[in-house]
Amino acid sequence: MSLLPRRNVILHDCNGNVIAGFWQYGSVSWGNFSLWLNPLIQTEQQWAVFDFDETSPNRHGGQRSLDSDIVPPGDYILLREDGSPIPVTLTEERARIRQPTHSDTPARVSPPPLTHRMMSKSKTQREHYRNRTRERDGKCLITGQRFATWTALRAAHIFPRAHVNEWVRKQFHNLITDTAPASDVGGYSKIDSVQNVFLLRSDLHDMWDNYEFGVNPDDNYRITGFINGLNDVHGLTLHLDHIVNPTIRPLDELFRDHSLQGVLKHMKGAGEPTWDYEDAFSDGGFDLSRQEIWGSVEGKERLELEIFDRLFEHQVAEDLGQGYHISA
Repeated sequence: MSLLPRRNVILHDCNGNVIAGFWQYGSVSWGNFSLWLNPLIQTEQQWAVFDFDETSPNRHGGQRSLDSDIVPPGDYILLREDGSPIPVTLTEERARIRQPTHSDTPARVSPPPLTHRMMSKSKTQREHYRNRTRERDGKCLITGQRFATWTALRAAHIFPRAHVNEWVRKQFHNLITDTAPASDVGGYSKIDSVQNVFLLRSDLHDMWDNYEFGVNPDDNYRITGFINGLNDVHGLTLHLDHIVNPTIRPLDELFRDHSLQGVLKHMKGAGEPTWDYEDAFSDGGFDLSRQEIWGSVEGKERLELEIFDRLFEHQVAEDLGQGYHISA
């Protein structure tokens, strides 16, 4: 049986190429859509959106106002305001590659195996942010659901720690006001602070890591699904009212960054293909002989990120032991 179609709103350029799209659940306005398009489209001229009509000589129908009206599902075309063709290119920026969190996954590489001592230490240090997040949230912050055990809940990073160098370049570590010891927040980068983590229902965690939905802090922390299949969470509001201490509250800047990744991954062009993480890491290890996976450019990037993520706490422990720190 095939998967659901990802989009029901598609935007073409004057040559018929798909330049953007998303799944309309019934709440995204033309104004919202235009805000999503701004970081994707590169053109020196003023643009407008028209109904796409292949039967018309100029391939378009009426112009759409970028206002609060809801975008109807369908096909549209980007043109000049007078309806004439406009040259458009898409940003070269890509969504940040991200791996699903595997804090309870046995970490094994074949060949060579990572040492049991190293990975046991890693798991122990992961428990700091996981336990602090459980204590703070106690429920899925997307749905508000509580459970009798922790089995159905997982602690999700907003910004992935495998990209800690980019985190530091963007100065996100300077926004963290968490007063917990450095050993509890991922070292001097502070990327494991609970201000960068929140509790999610387990099935939503991988969707979050794949940027399939985002949180908009500028719209009352509303949940927005970028692709199909998220009817149960799209339009909900993130549960944050229980967090009164600002030093442990997730940061708005990180939610904005995560939402941008969703726009880049799922709205830009025809959308990026989704990496089959289960196939590549089916038992928590990875077979380096599978060149159909690891021989590609993306495969090599993901392998590097995976190893970096599994060694993260080990590196943090070394940095703390050596007194390493990040300059502001």
